[in-house]
Amino acid sequence: MNDSEKVSVTKVVDGVDAGSTEELREFVLKVGPGGGRMQRFVGRQIGESRQFTKVGIEAVRVYVSRKGKYVVHRRMSDWSDCPAAGLIKDWKNWRNVLDEQSWGDYTLDVVDTIDGLRERIPAKIYHTLVDVAEHPRTENLDI
Repeated sequence: MNDSEKVSVTKVVDGVDAGSTEELREFVLKVGPGGGRMQRFVGRQIGESRQFTKVGIEAVRVYVSRKGKYVVHRRMSDWSDCPAAGLIKDWKNWRNVLDEQSWGDYTLDVVDTIDGLRERIPAKIYHTLVDVAEHPRTENLDI
């Protein structure tokens, strides 16, 4: 797929410091086909990326666990699986279809280092997370 056929949204939620225990919370994430199972861990979300294509949606969230491991949670949803009947009834809430829906397949991968994320997440979010990890989140300029 070429770049003109997809739209990407990427954001860094928080700093990437794996050793930080600030603002940890419990996450319970869907996994497997249709998200029929759940996996639980304690950590914090550090980044998110969504790609919208003609075929569907790929949403990737990156977390750092309390033990400093990186967690990649991915949702792949084909437009053909979209529950269109609900969409047609209530067009005011069409944004909900693009956000947290129960349709799609989910995976969860755990990696030890930020380098291990390179092949598992979109390049744009990887480069953003590496940049935030290597540089201070806020830099005070003495100017």
